[in-house]
Amino acid sequence: MPSTLPERGEAHLWYARTEVCCTPERLAYYRSLLCPDEVARYERLASNALRHEYLLTRALCRLGLSRYSGIAPTEWRFTANEHGRPRIDPADAATDLHFNLSNARSLVAGIFVRGIDAGVDVEHTTRDSHIEEIAGRYFAPAEVKALMRLAAPLRRERFFSLWTLKESYAKARGMGLSVGLRHFSFDLDRPPPVRVAFEPAFDDVAEHWQFGLLQPDDAHCVAYALKRGDGTDWRVRIAECVPDRDFACV
Repeated sequence: MPSTLPERGEAHLWYARTEVCCTPERLAYYRSLLCPDEVARYERLASNALRHEYLLTRALCRLGLSRYSGIAPTEWRFTANEHGRPRIDPADAATDLHFNLSNARSLVAGIFVRGIDAGVDVEHTTRDSHIEEIAGRYFAPAEVKALMRLAAPLRRERFFSLWTLKESYAKARGMGLSVGLRHFSFDLDRPPPVRVAFEPAFDDVAEHWQFGLLQPDDAHCVAYALKRGDGTDWRVRIAECVPDRDFACV
């Protein structure tokens, strides 16, 4: 894995599996990286599965950021915007690094870039979901029509592809579901690359965005969104990882 990011033009997306990463030794190390607020949140979680997932998410964040800087994993401090999106505290670290994280059952992902906004979303695709009801509430009309034309097995796959894309965009915007998911759409019946279309009154420009989808296994779907701005697609390097002491370049 590279230890530095180019100034522009490349994003790195790492994903990690709890069953691989969360050995007793690594769990103890991951916990040692947490700040007091993170420790308090960790201790409030109700099950070992949720605790392990949380530790891996925070370790991927801290160790991932430290790959691209001279800052130790324990020294990162974070704030949140008005919608709750975490970001590096500018008072503690003068850096143009941007990151976003997501986790679903047994899988954690993080995207790291310099100088632009990015979002990533992971969904566990085998869970029970009322996909038609959710689509009717949150998807654009064209997306709902395309979804309902599909046979049931393909409908589930399409639903999660659309949902992760929408979530990745909302997270890149730093607004969560308040962005209004019905006001933009993806046509996945067209060949790649994935592109977005906004309603005329929506405050954004489709050409500013780059999206991607991946399926790391039969139970998960991952999507990313990059606001690359100038219309030139960025290179996205994707790899499974095991965050540990050797992961961070410090």
